[in-house]
Amino acid sequence: MNKTEPKLPPNNREAEQSLLGCLFISKDACIEVFPALVPDDFYFTPHKRIYEAMLDLYGKNSPIDYITVSNWLTNKQMLEEVGGLEYIVDLTNYVPTAANYKAYCDIVRNDSYLRQVIEASNKIINHAFTDDSANRVLELAEKYIFDISQTRRTSALVHIKDAVTEAIDTMEKVSIDPNVNAGVRVGFPTLDKYTNGFKPGELIIIAARPGIGKTTLAVNFAVNAALKYNKTVAMFDLEMSALQVAQRFICSTGRVAMDFVKGGTKDNNVWETLFETKKLLENSNIYVDDTTNITPAEILSKCRRLKMQHGLDMVIIDYLQLMHSERASKDNNRQQEVADMTRAIKLAARELGVPILLLSQLNRESEKRTNKTPQLSDLRESGSIEQDADIVMFIADIASDEVKENASNDDALDYSLVIAKHRNGMRGTIPIKWKSEYTQFYEPGRDTLYTKNTSKVQKDTVLTAVQDKDIDDIFKD
Repeated sequence: MNKTEPKLPPNNREAEQSLLGCLFISKDACIEVFPALVPDDFYFTPHKRIYEAMLDLYGKNSPIDYITVSNWLTNKQMLEEVGGLEYIVDLTNYVPTAANYKAYCDIVRNDSYLRQVIEASNKIINHAFTDDSANRVLELAEKYIFDISQTRRTSALVHIKDAVTEAIDTMEKVSIDPNVNAGVRVGFPTLDKYTNGFKPGELIIIAARPGIGKTTLAVNFAVNAALKYNKTVAMFDLEMSALQVAQRFICSTGRVAMDFVKGGTKDNNVWETLFETKKLLENSNIYVDDTTNITPAEILSKCRRLKMQHGLDMVIIDYLQLMHSERASKDNNRQQEVADMTRAIKLAARELGVPILLLSQLNRESEKRTNKTPQLSDLRESGSIEQDADIVMFIADIASDEVKENASNDDALDYSLVIAKHRNGMRGTIPIKWKSEYTQFYEPGRDTLYTKNTSKVQKDTVLTAVQDKDIDDIFKD
C-alpha cells in the first residue's frame, strides 16, 4: 500500500543555491537582487542565513565572499547551522557564470509568493472555523491577500531625462486640450479651476464646525459629479441613514424645499418635480452606504467591489471622527488612531486610483479668535490629517449674526470655501452662498448645481440608495 507523501510548500533548492552562487561572483547580481528579495523569500533555512549575511555586508559596503560571509555567520554562531564553511565554498563554485541570476531570482520570488498565499489561505481557514462573523473573516481574507499583492509592487529609479520628457509631453497635451488631464470636476467653476478637478489618488479634506454644512457640500459635489459629468460616486455616511441622505439628494437636485419633506405637500407641481428628480437619481451612478462605525479597511473593501462591478471615480466619507480603526491603540491614543485612519484612507485613494473626499470636524479654537476663519491648526486631532491630505478646504461662515437673525428661508447667506492647503496647485478663498431652503451651496452669480432643467445625462441603470423605494417611504419623517 502506497503512503501519500506530505506535500512540501513550493520551493526550488537548486534555484536558491544558484542565486546565492551568483551573488558571490557578481556585483551586478547584488545590485539587482538585494532590493528585490528578503531573507524569508528563501525556503531553506541555511540559505536564509547566508542571504541575511550578504545583505548586512552589502549594507556596510563590505566585500561579499566566502571568507566575509563565513566570518559573519561565525560571529552570529550560525556557521554550523548553514552546513559549515564547506557548504559556503561549494556555493561559490556552484555556477560558472552569473548571467542567469535574474531567472533564478524570479524562481525564488515566485515560490515565495506561492508560499505566502498558502500561509494566508491556512489563516483564512482557521479564522473560518473559529470566528462566527462571516464579515470579519471576509475582511481578514481580503487583507491577507492584499498584503501579499502589496509586497509585489516595486518601482525603480529612472533617469531625470525620462521624467522630464514625460512632463513636457503632458504639458503639450494640456496646451492643446486643457481638459485632457482634468480630474473629477464638482461643478463649482472657481474650485474646478483651482484644482483642475480632483485627481486620482488625492486625499481631500473638507472641514468645518458642526452644523456649518459639510454634508450639504459633499452632497452638492456628488450630485454635480454624477449628473453633470457622468461620474460614479460612492458616499459613505456614518451620521445619517441612506434615507436621510436620499432626502438631501432629492431636495438639492430638484430644488425642492426641505419643509416639504418634513411637513408634506399636496402641490402637484412639487410632486412632478419630485418624481422627475427621483428618476434622475435612479439613473445616476451614485452609491450610498450608511454603515455606522465603519473602518477604512471596510470602506476599501466595498470600493474595490464597486470599482470592479460598475467602475468608480470618486469616494466621499462623512465623516472622519465617526470612524474607528481596526488597529485601535491599546492605550486609547485617539491621535494615533486618527493618524492610522488618515494614512489608510490616503493609501486607499492611491490603490483605487480615485480622489477620496474625507469630511472632518474642526476644534473650537476658531470660535475663540477674533478672526474666525479656520486654520490648519484647527483640524480636530490634527497633525496627521494635514500631513496626509493633498488638499484641505474649510467652510467658513462669514454671515453676521444680525443677517442670520433677519434672514428668511428664501435668503442665501454668505459663506467662504477656504483652500488652506493644496499640494499641487493654488490656494485661495472662494465666495459661496448657502441656500438653506434647498440644502444647497453655490457660487454667487453661477448655476453650480445640476438640476432637472440642465442637459440630459447618459442613462445607465444602476443601483442607488433610492432605487426601488416608494416615494412615500423616501419622504417619511
